[in-house]
Amino acid sequence: LRYQASTTTGQQDLLTGFFITFDQPLRSFDSTKIRLFTDTLFTPVEKYAFQKDTTNKKILLTLPQPGWSENTLYHIILDKDFAEDSAGKKLLKTDTLTFKTKKKSDYGNVKIKFKNLDLSKNPVLIFLLNNAEYKSYPLSSAEFTSAMFVPGEYDLRILYDTNKNGIWDPGQFFGKHQQPEIAKPIDRKLTIRPGWQNEFEIVL
Repeated sequence: LRYQASTTTGQQDLLTGFFITFDQPLRSFDSTKIRLFTDTLFTPVEKYAFQKDTTNKKILLTLPQPGWSENTLYHIILDKDFAEDSAGKKLLKTDTLTFKTKKKSDYGNVKIKFKNLDLSKNPVLIFLLNNAEYKSYPLSSAEFTSAMFVPGEYDLRILYDTNKNGIWDPGQFFGKHQQPEIAKPIDRKLTIRPGWQNEFEIVL
């Protein structure tokens, strides 16, 4: 049974979930045969759930709030009969996945104050990392704050979300003669550093 865990570096992001992806869709999956433990003593975690997604090729781990504990060792034990793929393949033996969560100090605290932001146009703040959209946040005030943000160098855009669906719409020329929504690039990169109070002021 071939699979890939999301923690390829042995570190788990505090802001994202853990998942296992399989080469082939699963024919069967028994969540009682996959268990979660913590620390070097393998202390059982009391509340968690493993669930298949709709493709049958991914298993997701969900934890109740507040989610992951920081700087903590976790172990996932996969019983050899926990899953079988569409080709009838199972694990040859019980397998253990071990990883450690990041520290809160690995993230940056972010505060961005906007001047001349038109809130009547339903602005959405978009962070881009390596020319791809990383996160988007609808803005209800002229200030954005995040207590934990992944460090990096980001480009920003402000989307004026006319129909309030949270995404950019290209418009429709035929019939409605509807203009594309405006996504305004901000001519400034933000460098977010870990363990810092990263504060910025942006004039639009």
